Amino acid sequence: MNLILCKNYDEMSQKAAELIAEQVNEKPNSVLGLATGSTPIGTYSRLIEMNKNNEVDFKNVVTFNLDEYYPISHSNSQSYHSFMNENLFKHININLNNTHIPNGETVEPSVECAEYEKQIEDFGGIDLQILGIGRNGHIGFNEPSESLSSNTHLTGLTQDTIEANARFFKDENQVPTHALTMGMATIFKAKKIILLANGRSKMNAIKALLSDEITTDSPATMLKMHPNVTVICDYDAYADTRIGIDIGGMSAKIGVLENNKIIERREVAISKAMTSDSIVDELVSVCNDLMLQYQVSSIGVGVPGFIRDEKITTANLPFKEYNLKEALTTALKVPVKVANDANCAALGEQVAGAGKGADNLVLITLGTGVGAGIIVDGKIYSGRGSAGEVGHMIIEKDGLQCDCGQCGCWEKYASVSALIEQIKVAVEKHPNGILAECAKDVIDGKTIFAAMEKGSKTAKEVFDNYRDYLAVGIESIINIFDPERILIAGGISQQNDTLLNPLKEKLKPYDNIEIATLKNDAGIIGAATQ
Repeated sequence: MNLILCKNYDEMSQKAAELIAEQVNEKPNSVLGLATGSTPIGTYSRLIEMNKNNEVDFKNVVTFNLDEYYPISHSNSQSYHSFMNENLFKHININLNNTHIPNGETVEPSVECAEYEKQIEDFGGIDLQILGIGRNGHIGFNEPSESLSSNTHLTGLTQDTIEANARFFKDENQVPTHALTMGMATIFKAKKIILLANGRSKMNAIKALLSDEITTDSPATMLKMHPNVTVICDYDAYADTRIGIDIGGMSAKIGVLENNKIIERREVAISKAMTSDSIVDELVSVCNDLMLQYQVSSIGVGVPGFIRDEKITTANLPFKEYNLKEALTTALKVPVKVANDANCAALGEQVAGAGKGADNLVLITLGTGVGAGIIVDGKIYSGRGSAGEVGHMIIEKDGLQCDCGQCGCWEKYASVSALIEQIKVAVEKHPNGILAECAKDVIDGKTIFAAMEKGSKTAKEVFDNYRDYLAVGIESIINIFDPERILIAGGISQQNDTLLNPLKEKLKPYDNIEIATLKNDAGIIGAATQ
């Protein structure tokens, strides 16, 4: 079995079209077995372009489609007769008399299937069969646990297949429950087979296909017995084993993920003496070691700072207009994506944490500064590279001087650093109070909450003031993005209800505010997922 691994759907479609064109150019009267569904649409689009550019000629080609719903009218927009006409036949110079699709209008399915089988034989069999693959490993409509030795036949569709195809109909109830389909024995007689797969939903089916086992639970596995099969798939379908890297000022945390769960962790120390190239060398060394153990489909990196035109500039790391993506891709030979670390953390929470199920969310991280990760329609939103720098929204005209050079930035009032400064001011004013007592050894984000627990009115005043400033910025974010969910992260967020409940009360009626749950894992998971 030959495996062609492509970066994405477009590359997969192009490669498949080239192989089909090569077959037709070598044998102009080729008999092609064609598939339907969403997967081959891109391939058919490429073939249409190639035909218009005189790169391939279909005038003598004969085609047999894998299947057709039953019962269904040819004129039904969801029939495969309509599908093939709209997505291929009417756009190329093929003789429609040479195209064959099982008759979903027949009153005698068994007779239709026998005749279809005879027609294939009369044309000398299929030279090149195109296949897709279902989430459960079916090809055509040969469902799991069905006989793998059948010819063209009428088959019932599983609930999983009905649900998968429901997106093409107004509702699930309109999906036919049966289909006429080439059997595995018929498919197996094809001289060559190309199987296409894209997307994470096909991952388990491809994993089974590429394993050593042949089973009726995944009909596609029978193809391992065929002498000439080419599997063309994208990285998402090939594997769900990824590496996520979360780069910080002191270390880079590295995780191997399967199904969005970290199964192995590594860490690389980062010192101020290191250059950008030496950091990359350390990352490459660890990733190469992991890739010897795991079948890694891609690597994602989260890094603090600005990313523009794929070049990174960071304040506390030696990356200055540095193309980290290019450096890692060149060294590791797998697809690499790089995004801002706050955005990666937001994505991590969206796929595996408190943001699960929300396609639109904002993760606000409260620490030395205030940052935000923004997810829109399930994807990271980065603008031109610096979206999410919400800490530098102006909330106080002519306010406190910020390190960025502006005055009145949100993080000068709502960061943990700002809270600590507010505590210090309060302690100077009330040196003998409960707050001062709690702050005598160390002042951090926990100090204010410890003092409030002991009944400090000063601490309550400081906290209420801090909460109000925090709410001002969040309210602006709500007004701009109207997200399904806002998540709060950072050490101070672990105060949970003490912080969250007063904040929700302040921001009513909007109350979709939650505490992030993944902590340090969010950046790793999000980096791998991007």
